Amino acid sequence: MQRVCVFAGSNSGGQAEYLAAAQELGRALVQRHVGLVYGGARAGLMGALADAVLAARGHVTGVIPKAL
Repeated sequence: MQRVCVFAGSNSGGQAEYLAAAQELGRALVQRHVGLVYGGARAGLMGALADAVLAARGHVTGVIPKAL
């Protein structure tokens, strides 16, 4: 598998565990040499996931509708 697509909330949710899980997933993807395709948000769980991948020097592709 070369890439995985993730769509998650644009806020962090009500529990710190959600944010930690998004960050952990990001690190795990990079360790497995899997790129991230995600909903393009810089906030919330999607932003945390993308930031974790980038911090670990992974590849991120953000996809967001032009209207947003």
